[in-house]
Amino acid sequence: MLHPMNMRTLTSIVVFSSLMAASAPAEEPLVRVLLFDDIPTVKMKVSGGWNLTDASSKTVPVTGTVAVSAESGKFVFLEHEKTPVELVPPVRMNPTETSSTLHIAEVPYGVGWWWESKQEREYAAPIDLRPLEGNKVQGVAVLPLETYLLGVVPSEIGSDSPLEAQKAQAVAARSETVKALKTRVYAGPDYDICADVQCQAYSGNTKRSALSDQAVRETAKLVLTHKGEVIGAYYASNSGGFSENVENVWPDRSGPAPYWSGQFDGDPAEAPVLDSEEAVKAWIDGSPNVFSNPQFHPNLPEWTKKNFRWERVFKVSELTEEWGKDHAIGRVLTIEPLRRGVSGRIVEARIVGTEGSFTVDRELTLRRLFKPPLRSSCFYLEVVGPQNAPEEFRIVGAGYGHGVGMDQTGAIARAQAGQDFRQILSQYYRETEIVPAY
Repeated sequence: MLHPMNMRTLTSIVVFSSLMAASAPAEEPLVRVLLFDDIPTVKMKVSGGWNLTDASSKTVPVTGTVAVSAESGKFVFLEHEKTPVELVPPVRMNPTETSSTLHIAEVPYGVGWWWESKQEREYAAPIDLRPLEGNKVQGVAVLPLETYLLGVVPSEIGSDSPLEAQKAQAVAARSETVKALKTRVYAGPDYDICADVQCQAYSGNTKRSALSDQAVRETAKLVLTHKGEVIGAYYASNSGGFSENVENVWPDRSGPAPYWSGQFDGDPAEAPVLDSEEAVKAWIDGSPNVFSNPQFHPNLPEWTKKNFRWERVFKVSELTEEWGKDHAIGRVLTIEPLRRGVSGRIVEARIVGTEGSFTVDRELTLRRLFKPPLRSSCFYLEVVGPQNAPEEFRIVGAGYGHGVGMDQTGAIARAQAGQDFRQILSQYYRETEIVPAY
């Protein structure tokens, strides 16, 4: 999904991406990755050789601890215990040695989700800095695709996941990136893709391991294609046991496609038909034998175990106050599912109040009505208290994420069961081939 920030930069656009061919690049492309766009002062600590070059070609050698601040559309560079230097944006931090690294403090991640936080992160790529409106700084890393993936794979599936699961993640992420470079689905004026979960999680060198590097290296150049075209290989943390059709999640991106079709992640003979509220409730309350279920795959990483089934409780008074800011519906009474997808995910719902109602027709919009957002839209609701004056909503759900494409938890369990990355990918992306991209 598109990055939520669409602020215009105050400087001219500098394009670094390679030109794309009709279906795939002729050679390894460069990727411009939006690292952040809302930091007022970027605090950096460098190791090895770095230069800072501005638009006037002024070059400043950088050592130790430095900071760059945006003030009225201008940049001020401050090196530890030295006089501030004014720079002409855009500014590039450029490593001059292969071992050079750059630590940036308080980089935001998980923006808009319950795990939203900030973290010091390590990078080794050139980084372009631009001032934005409101005296904020934008940082964009510019690096080759394969190098970019070294920071994506461990951020997305975990550097301690089995090698074959990480290799499946590498191929999926490479496919997603190549497709995104062509379609510009995540792009802004100065970047091709963002570094957060709205696009693909990227944390530079911060989470890399020898195993995650091996996964990228051993799948180098490989992408998924359908009828000769590279696909956008979507993936999500946990399908809850049943993935979703793409048209039910992003109807504006695609119609039905075999590689984005919902499917049961276990024995097809045991697949449920989730065509009624009763069937969905039984599905969520049950414990099906699927690859993402920790009951049947106890060696799954700890982070996966809270996402298969989950529960949340909300005070109706707080929801009424929050939703009443945009919708004059009185006291909230219930949420009525109007349409569900094949996985049981709600794709259209009506929020009913004492004085009216409003309709939500996107699963992510529905999830984000709640603070913090729901893990998925596959849930049922129980009203606590009188029907005409409920006190609480108990929400019981399944899965984590949109549910389209590869189930990352399922991929880990499949790898633990002995499947290789090709088998894993063939399960989650039907009717695709794995071929070199360039």
